Amino acid sequence: MLSISSAHVNGLAARMRTLEEDCREIARNLDGFKGILYEYAGEIPQRNRRQMRRTLSEILNAIASIRLELHLPEQLIDLDKMIDARLSHMWVTLHESKSSSLHGYGAVSEGLKTYLDPRIDAILALLARLREALRESATEATRRAPRRKRSE
Repeated sequence: MLSISSAHVNGLAARMRTLEEDCREIARNLDGFKGILYEYAGEIPQRNRRQMRRTLSEILNAIASIRLELHLPEQLIDLDKMIDARLSHMWVTLHESKSSSLHGYGAVSEGLKTYLDPRIDAILALLARLREALRESATEATRRAPRRKRSE
């Protein structure tokens, strides 16, 4: 086995995770994607998409080999914590989108404030519902978890 320091293990594991995430993002969007405010434009012919998917698969296989051969740790990401972090990011983004935070772009008209703030507040309320559902999920998971017997 190849001798590798823990610092190198951690650094390589982080880089390999980034490569894996990028490969999977490319694969998810090869057929294009249209959101509300953005679109991945352009067309890749079917033949090329198949080739790209095969090549992405080869890259993922190479990453898997490196992980196994160097004993890189698999990162366990707690779904609740990931969602909570995304919700926090969304909360900040929404608050920064309210009229009171837009003054850095120039004077905000009363019309924009009247239009925008209630809509942002409505999205914030929806975000609060998501956060509540996440809390309920955590509470339910705690209830379902097997209880340990106390030793007497």
